[in-house]
Amino acid sequence: MANTGPRNVTVIGAGVVGTATANYLLREGHKVTLIERDEPGKATSFGNLGGISPGSVVPVATPGMLKQIPKWLLDPEGPLFVRWYYLPQVMPWLIKFLMAGQRDRVYGISKALSALNGPTFEAYQPLLKAAGVEHLFHRTGQLFLYQSDESRKKDALGIELRTMTGQRCDVLNRDEIRQLEPALAPVFESAILMPDHGHCKNPFGLVQALAQHFTRSGGTYLNREVRGFEMGPNGPTKLRTDQGDLPVEDLVIAGGAWSNALTKQLGHNVPLESHRGYHVTVEDPGIVPRIMCFPVEHKFAITPMEMGLRIGGTVELAGLDAEPNYERARVLLRMGQRLIPGLKADKFTEWMGHRPCHPDSLPVIGASPRWKNVFFAFGHGHQGLLGASQTGKVLSELMSGKPLSMDLAPFRVDRF
Repeated sequence: MANTGPRNVTVIGAGVVGTATANYLLREGHKVTLIERDEPGKATSFGNLGGISPGSVVPVATPGMLKQIPKWLLDPEGPLFVRWYYLPQVMPWLIKFLMAGQRDRVYGISKALSALNGPTFEAYQPLLKAAGVEHLFHRTGQLFLYQSDESRKKDALGIELRTMTGQRCDVLNRDEIRQLEPALAPVFESAILMPDHGHCKNPFGLVQALAQHFTRSGGTYLNREVRGFEMGPNGPTKLRTDQGDLPVEDLVIAGGAWSNALTKQLGHNVPLESHRGYHVTVEDPGIVPRIMCFPVEHKFAITPMEMGLRIGGTVELAGLDAEPNYERARVLLRMGQRLIPGLKADKFTEWMGHRPCHPDSLPVIGASPRWKNVFFAFGHGHQGLLGASQTGKVLSELMSGKPLSMDLAPFRVDRF
């Protein structure tokens, strides 16, 4: 794309992806408007588990997962829950998801995830510094825990994919785990320590700070709900909102799990599904791990944060409109109490949010092949916080006519 000079860009969605993108565009000298129907970061980004993982390259679907699904569905503490009335609607997506988990596809997906997530710390650095929130990032490592050596062997593909990124993967035995994290119950036989990973100790605070810096730096923030478009020959010319029409020149759709309601109107009907995730945040937990921990068999994460200890994960398939089932959050709390003896859970908050997932675990990033003024940045699944910085960086490069820092072909909107 040739350099077209400063643009007048409207970004729909003020989660971490949209806010990071808006900041990067502003840094490139564009005039930027950020639109969100709620408070910045108050939706999915609010409940993020905080992982900042350059080596996070394992797609959600992997070989052999089909055999695991029945067991997970029958386990009340399992990592997957499907509301049965929703199954007919989600079945086409599930079929695409399982096909994406075939071994010959997993390596290509992993390579694309590495390009997106690998530069996360470097891409965040100018944003954190400008917003004055460098203290929110802790590059202190992450610990992947296995209750048996057999479980670690079953995770061989995941370990292989992480190792292929060039990240350190140190194998720890039972005694070394105990020395590193004495807060954990002595039930883990082995672990993989990734010392170059880390976490953000307040994801909501991060998005709030980025949004505040955006407006201080000359960006415009509008609290509105976008419902549709008025179209011209080259793309949208106006946004239909709950507070009237807004003129638009260039447009970035970064609406997370709600993006497809807009992309459908533009002729791009992508298979976007909500992986409804839950967390509990325990205030004053008494005892916490030092770094972010992943009990691999249980498929959830434990993160020390400013506001307490966050325990979260799981996948619930029920669509965007179903009421939360907070028993899913309390299951996580009970498992957390078993794995962290002495954890005080007298006071905790519960949360459910919509992680926007495509079947191949890759977001849509880049330009619309149909409309000259439309760009996309959505569908980051379980890795929105992680992939937001590089997404914002590469979109700003694309829209400014600069050389791209990553290949966008695997992320194109028409790949499905």
